[in-house]
Amino acid sequence: MILFALIVSTIFILLGAVHFYWAFYGIKNPEAVIPKKVTDKKTTVPSKTLTFLVGSFLMAAALLFLNKTFNFLKHDGLVYAEIALGFLFLIRAVGDFKYVGFFKSIRDTLFARMDSRYYSPLCLLIALLIAFSQLLT
Repeated sequence: MILFALIVSTIFILLGAVHFYWAFYGIKNPEAVIPKKVTDKKTTVPSKTLTFLVGSFLMAAALLFLNKTFNFLKHDGLVYAEIALGFLFLIRAVGDFKYVGFFKSIRDTLFARMDSRYYSPLCLLIALLIAFSQLLT
């Protein structure tokens, strides 16, 4: 249980750091990390504020699972937040059946290839690690 929580928190810290980097320095290749509509000529890049908020959310998620390991905050409701995060990442892995996830229909963009190879499997791994950490508690 502790090992799964540490792995999940490490992943969230790394993902949060990447989002903070993007918020402060910009995304170098947005076509690889942001889905775009086939009809769009250019990828729409989210604002620095939104990217910073996503990074903050990921860091808060990391703290949630670090708390599972080190028990610095005791509250029964935190379990529900952990389960909700697991479902959120499972839903992201399954996708919207068009642009993201394992069952997407648009597969010929750079993002779609990166999503199939890296992003969706990572989301599924996170969901499974969260499930294992819950089941072994």
